Amino acid sequence: MTSGWAPYLDPGERILWEGQPAKGLRFRTSDLLLSGFGVIFLSFSLFWVFMASFAVGDGGGFLGLIFPLFGLPFVAVGVYLVFGRFIWDAYVRSRTRYALTDKRAIVATSAFGRSLKSWPITGETRLEFEPGDEATIWFHEEERRGNKGRRYTVKKGFEYVASGDELYRLMRSVQQDNSA
Repeated sequence: MTSGWAPYLDPGERILWEGQPAKGLRFRTSDLLLSGFGVIFLSFSLFWVFMASFAVGDGGGFLGLIFPLFGLPFVAVGVYLVFGRFIWDAYVRSRTRYALTDKRAIVATSAFGRSLKSWPITGETRLEFEPGDEATIWFHEEERRGNKGRRYTVKKGFEYVASGDELYRLMRSVQQDNSA
């Protein structure tokens, strides 16, 4: 069970659970706002490209061919906001593995390069459980700085896992054992 994780474990550390997120496309209620914006963005971008292609007219020559192309990057962003991010998320989840040890939570991803991150599970760790057939358990939050210095929070956890209630109980047990 620990063969793939063995090189990354500390001496005496034991794997208690391992799994991976559900495959395929997944949607959350929080996706509605960004998708709605994406539809508006994509619609406007397509309108701009369409109108730009007619603005120059038949006698536009080279400029008539090039001018509409300036809108294509905006069309690409719109397509990503509406559809692409769900496809990308499904791809990343298909290349993600999870492990819970008696000390920490580990997330390994091989989507665009390889990444292995771990977070200790202690008495101070805030566990947030989202129940369901494909449950999510958040155990870490990172504050990041975006454009213009704006701050936002990114949650880390085991997303879309089967038998999430059992995993949540196991994580609570690890948390209690590590609080002493």
